[in-house]
Amino acid sequence: LKHFMRRVALVTQHTMACCPPGSWPACQSSDDYKPKGTPSKLGELSVYEVGSGEKAVLVLPDVFGWQSNAGRLMGIADTLAEQGYRVLLSDPFYGDTAAGKEDIMGWITSFPWEKNVGKDIETCVKHLQDAGCKSIGAVGFCWGVWGFCKAASEGIPLKCGVGPHPSTRLEGAFGRDEQAMMDKVEMPVLLMPAGNDPENLKEGGAIAASMAKKGGASITFPDMQHGWCCRGDLKVPEVKRDVELAMKHMVDFFAKNL
Repeated sequence: LKHFMRRVALVTQHTMACCPPGSWPACQSSDDYKPKGTPSKLGELSVYEVGSGEKAVLVLPDVFGWQSNAGRLMGIADTLAEQGYRVLLSDPFYGDTAAGKEDIMGWITSFPWEKNVGKDIETCVKHLQDAGCKSIGAVGFCWGVWGFCKAASEGIPLKCGVGPHPSTRLEGAFGRDEQAMMDKVEMPVLLMPAGNDPENLKEGGAIAASMAKKGGASITFPDMQHGWCCRGDLKVPEVKRDVELAMKHMVDFFAKNL
C-alpha cells in the first residue's frame, strides 16, 4: 500500500470536464467548501447526513478518514444528495487516520470486520431503513470499497456500489481471499481504478470480470494515482477533470441501478 502515500503524478492531456465544469460540490476544495448537511452520531459512530428520499447512499472513506478531509467528502455527499438521495457519510475510524502511522497495514488491520466495521455498516444501513429508505447503495474510496464489498458479501442489503481507487485486496490482509469475497458480491458494482491500482480491478481483470457478470463494470483512470478522487489536488487540471468525470459516472450508475 505504498502508493497511499505517493504524491499525485500525472500525464498531461487535454482538459475534459462534465457539464457544467466546476459546479459539482465534490470538485470544490476541502478548505473552501461549506457543507449543507448535519453532523451527528449513531451511538459512538460519527456520521454526516444530508438529503432526503426513499433511496439512499452510504459513503465510506479511505484510510485517511474524513475528519481531516471533511469538506471534500462532505462535498461528495452533498453532490449525491442533490441528485435526490439521502446520504450518510460514516467515520469508521472514530476520528483516527492512517496519516502519520509508521505501520499503516498494522493500523488498518486493527479495524477488522468482526470488531466494529461490520456492525457499524449494519447500524448505518438500519438507520437509513428506519428513515424510510427502501433502496440503499454505497460509495467507497480505497478502504471504503473493501468495506461495502465485504458488507455485500456478508448479506447486508445494499443495492449497488461505486468504488473509485478500490482496495479490495485488503481482504487478504485479514487472511482471506479477495477474489472469493468479490465473487460473493451479487449487486452491480462500478469500479474506477487508478492507473497504479492492481490489474485484477481493471477491464479484463478477474475481479472486473466478476463484477461485469452482475451488472457492474470497471473504468480505469490511467493518468491518475491511487487516492485521486477524494484526495487529489484539484488545482491540477487533470485531477479536476477526472474527479468530475468520476462523479458523473457515479451519478449515472446510481440513476441506473439504485
